[in-house]
Amino acid sequence: MASVKRNRHRVKLGLLGSGTVGEAVQDLIFKELKRKPGGDLELEVVKIYTRNPEGKRWYSTHPGLFTTRAEEVIDHPEAEIIIEALGFQQEKQLHLFKDYIIRAFEKGKSVVTSDKAVLARFGKEIWAAAERCGNELKFEACVGGGIPIIRSLTESFAAEEPESIYGIVNGTCNYVLSEMKRSGKSYEAALREAQGRGYAETNPKADTTGLDAEAKLILLAAVTFGLHMEPGIVWRKGIDDIHAIDFLYADRKGRCTIKHLAVAKRDGGAVGAFVSPVLVPSDHFLATIDGPTNAIFFKGSRSGEGRADWNYVFVGPGAGGRPTAVALMGDVCDLARRGAGQKTALRSLMPPGALTLQALDQIAACFYIRFVVKDRPGIVGDICQTFGKIDINVSEIWQLDHSEGELRELAQSHGLAGKAGKILPFVITLEKATIGQIKSALESIGKKDYMLVDPVWFPIWRN
Repeated sequence: MASVKRNRHRVKLGLLGSGTVGEAVQDLIFKELKRKPGGDLELEVVKIYTRNPEGKRWYSTHPGLFTTRAEEVIDHPEAEIIIEALGFQQEKQLHLFKDYIIRAFEKGKSVVTSDKAVLARFGKEIWAAAERCGNELKFEACVGGGIPIIRSLTESFAAEEPESIYGIVNGTCNYVLSEMKRSGKSYEAALREAQGRGYAETNPKADTTGLDAEAKLILLAAVTFGLHMEPGIVWRKGIDDIHAIDFLYADRKGRCTIKHLAVAKRDGGAVGAFVSPVLVPSDHFLATIDGPTNAIFFKGSRSGEGRADWNYVFVGPGAGGRPTAVALMGDVCDLARRGAGQKTALRSLMPPGALTLQALDQIAACFYIRFVVKDRPGIVGDICQTFGKIDINVSEIWQLDHSEGELRELAQSHGLAGKAGKILPFVITLEKATIGQIKSALESIGKKDYMLVDPVWFPIWRN
């Protein structure tokens, strides 16, 4: 068989950002991609923007490439593709990074980005600018680390009719929850370990409060359902109020575990979307996904029956610079082979506007609610009556014979030191109710004199 001759060409890149992801991109280009990717591409960085170049890994060998002015990267006459890897920042910086991306389009460049916060906040404006300028925007690295979920949705599933997309999309949260379950560690101890291993930032709030997962869900919902959402309109709960005792109840009483999920499910002409811890049955594939790994589940109506709630599952590394850098460079290579400067638009499986976003308070699920109250008679019955008054049915009441150590740890974790012998923890599970109903019931219950701490509550997964 005759060999296939490939045209080889050099692709010149500008890089915005030299943090964890940016340096991983540099490692790939300067050290590991000496062989031309696929035998046909030679990747060359012509300029790198970072605020503090002297401390960066590759500055000593490539000092002339570094600049402290982003405009020098964007305006560089040879740069064909701009890689934007500046990362999550404050609102003011998100505006600035959005302007960088649009400026790149206006200068005739295409853009590859890992910045899900910027796209979630300014996606409509950014895609409109790309289309207006006739350039391409690619964002595989924004969701799922190294998982090729965006390309799979827009290309492989182009003929599908989506029903749901959900999964574990934040490696930091999954690592913390996995460690709490595995070792019985407190939330604080598991988070410190995640930070020590490089899975969590020094300030981890974007991860632990669900902001990062919310941004990724916004992008997944845009691609899957044609929904243009903005941060703040999705129901969002983080993991910072989960305690070791919740895993005891989940395992011993519910035969479940706890995972932090991003979920978008179609219900008729509306899509319910939320980010929250979820009580997941131990026999669901979700329960096996531990550590910093991500897993995204997709259900389409045209691919056969599959499982009750998914046809396809994508699993891969979800935390760290390396997987994200690989996804970024995959987009770069795809752009380079097809040619930069193509007309672009946000492709989705459903026409934009065909579906609406379900009102936050109308999202319905079964719920897990863990209480810590004063140990006196009649409290459980009073709480159940409160739920009944607003038409919420109680499914089960879970109580455990706690050891003195478990009660002492629970009291300390809730700021109730010295009261371990006077507290009563228990769990109530509820039949399907709306978030609005739950909030109303808990507002009434929160006024009771027997309440010691705010209840911990989140959905129960049902296929």
